[in-house]
Amino acid sequence: MVRCVTLLLLAVCLVAEPGSAWADSDPSDGAESSLSRYWPAAISRWESVIVPQAEYRGFDPDLIAALILKESEGDPQARSVVGATGLMQLMPWEGRPSPEELEDPYTNVFWGTRALAQTLVDGNGDLYYTLAAYNGGWGQVHLRVTREYAAHVLGHYARAVAVDHGLPSESGWIAILAIEGMPGTNTITVVTPDWSAARYTPRPWIPAPIPAIPDRVEPHATAAVFTDADGNEHRVNLWLVTPDDTEPTSWSGEAAMAPFPMATNTMDAMRYWMPSQQPSKGRQ
Repeated sequence: MVRCVTLLLLAVCLVAEPGSAWADSDPSDGAESSLSRYWPAAISRWESVIVPQAEYRGFDPDLIAALILKESEGDPQARSVVGATGLMQLMPWEGRPSPEELEDPYTNVFWGTRALAQTLVDGNGDLYYTLAAYNGGWGQVHLRVTREYAAHVLGHYARAVAVDHGLPSESGWIAILAIEGMPGTNTITVVTPDWSAARYTPRPWIPAPIPAIPDRVEPHATAAVFTDADGNEHRVNLWLVTPDDTEPTSWSGEAAMAPFPMATNTMDAMRYWMPSQQPSKGRQ
């Protein structure tokens, strides 16, 4: 048996595209602190840059923080061997600022979140493949290196959410990411504290000890909000799942529901994803 923590969805405001006078309008003015306590100082020092730009594009600021940690470790002057520059390691392609301009944190995160938002739409909201494509392009998402990149970013993001819900960053939970409101079969991504990630598409005729999308349980975070080609808004949500003897501080019993469709698969899944976590006696 498992328990889920409930938390209201992160409110995300989508506003109009800024004009060309970007330097004259700093969206970080008046931004409230909202980054997780998980981040090291090298990342949290850019909170005033990350938060407004993330929310401007419909992302959880902690997701952008996770990407920056993976890309540059918070170094605004970081450059890769192929020329990717700045906090979010952007290529200075035609139509983008110069490498020197991309070393400015505000400019870099503005263009980086813009690129990520467009990639998310191109990927129909699949955050796992969106991150892989951000790293290597859509033609490279099948490669191990781009998939490991996506798993690491999502792993850091899930850790940040876990810490803010009173859970340890390195053990005792799994995270489930799925799109809310998307018609058809919904492929989910399961992330563990050790940066492992697995993909699962429910198939009724194939029993599998893999978590399903939590039913009628509020997510712990909304990683991203995007609008599809038909103008419909969707959310990429994240749920944390813990063994029932690990009770997060933000637990609320009012919406207590098992997030798995079958009890047998629930316990099998918890043993598979968290082998060090054994179910409490008398609760199986």
